[in-house]
Amino acid sequence: MRLRSPVVVIALLLATTASAQVQEQITVERILVDARVTDDHGNPITGLKPADFNVRVDGKPAIVESVEWIPETAAARELASIDAAIAGVNTTLDQPVPRGRLLVFFYQTDFARNASRIAGQMQTVVNAGDWLDWLDADDRVAVFSFDSHLKFRLDFTNNKDHIKDAMQQAMLTNEPPPPRTVPMPALAKRLDKDEMLKAATPEAALIILANALRPIPGPKSIILFGWGLGRMTPTGVVMEAKYIPARQALESARASVFSIDFSQSDYHTLEAGLGKVAGDTGGFYAKTYRFPKIAVERLQKTLAGHYELEVRKPDTRVRGTHLIEVDVSSRPRATVLARSTYIDRE
Repeated sequence: MRLRSPVVVIALLLATTASAQVQEQITVERILVDARVTDDHGNPITGLKPADFNVRVDGKPAIVESVEWIPETAAARELASIDAAIAGVNTTLDQPVPRGRLLVFFYQTDFARNASRIAGQMQTVVNAGDWLDWLDADDRVAVFSFDSHLKFRLDFTNNKDHIKDAMQQAMLTNEPPPPRTVPMPALAKRLDKDEMLKAATPEAALIILANALRPIPGPKSIILFGWGLGRMTPTGVVMEAKYIPARQALESARASVFSIDFSQSDYHTLEAGLGKVAGDTGGFYAKTYRFPKIAVERLQKTLAGHYELEVRKPDTRVRGTHLIEVDVSSRPRATVLARSTYIDRE
């Protein structure tokens, strides 16, 4: 019998070890999940630990390795003594996470000028103070509108007069001039005018928005003031073909959609689409028809802070899109807002 040389044996051992290391990297893949947890009154629940969360990926239990509460308002940051813990200045070339929240006001303006929809959008303009008064000085808001295509009306700013003016201009179906130049984080250089002209559906517009937001670190919130997504069919509301890539782009950008339905009706069919994009991205759906201030208050409370969960993905040989479910075992009545899918990064 021919014996293998020591060199061959060592080579086989190294190959086996390398293979095991590659397999280990696959099985301990981590997922970052942004989650907002609120009580019955919409107030954020703080102080939760990894053991408080239940996370499932494709129905399989996943290990929550760490949990960090990230306060987002000035008041919440002060309570957590976040600012006092930050020392020195960023001297690297890496773009730091912006101080304050990044919000996109996205108006779905009805090109057909339906009376119910226009009246609802007008209500948000009349009540602009309610949507702006709770913002902190460090928060930044950009404003877009969509009628026949995507329109860029205001780049990120904390100037409430400029924001209010852009909210009013979003009522129009005109072609707006280029927004004022602003310091980073800015969206102007990340948006292509020709691509915005080609965006013939709100779903296509969300893809463009998400891709522009993706290079900016940290979570972002898109406040979708709208009247409906999807289209009505004999079997019910069906989402447009570009909805799935829009959802995937929003996930990559860590952007949650909060759907504010301004339709002047208690119920309409296309509200299902607004609810779906909110549920899929970690936001919520709310109406302004009867009690507009309730929607404002809920948004204000929800955006006070969020948890960042580092989750160990369960061992699976399936690659692609996975379903994510998050709940809080220690607070059965808590509302948890988190994205519903995770896409493998090749």
